[in-house]
Amino acid sequence: MAIRLLPLNVGELCAHALELERACERRFDDYAARMKDIGERPLAMVFDRMARGLRRETADLAAASGDRKPAKLSPWEYAWRLTYMPEAVDDNPRLVPANAREALQCALQARRRAVFFYDDVAENAADPVVRACAAEMASSKMAQQQRLERMLAREILTGISRRRWG
Repeated sequence: MAIRLLPLNVGELCAHALELERACERRFDDYAARMKDIGERPLAMVFDRMARGLRRETADLAAASGDRKPAKLSPWEYAWRLTYMPEAVDDNPRLVPANAREALQCALQARRRAVFFYDDVAENAADPVVRACAAEMASSKMAQQQRLERMLAREILTGISRRRWG
């Protein structure tokens, strides 16, 4: 049976969270730029706001660690990269969404994977403090996931009505 490499302490959890959220921020910045390029300005603004929110979250997380900076991990130690976000491995090219629906689907998938990671840590980490912190992070990411799900549902319905009546 394989052993999951879960964070052993809060410092490691913070290191994982910072890297995970920075990767998502870059993704949302890319999606915002792409949506501007294809004329989806309202969605581009949403992705811009989400990226700014993630920048605030990572700044808050870094500040909360105070004098005790998050653990320094080697690239191969970010278990979530392989287990939860395999396309995040640096050797793989990023998907460039062709339209609003694809951008929302990709963003939603990224948030789901973050929720899966934090939920897994919350359920299985050895340290109860790590489990509690991960549960709080999962809850925050779940709210973002639900917002993206609602936006995707609206985009799908709008696309169906355009094809039907357009």
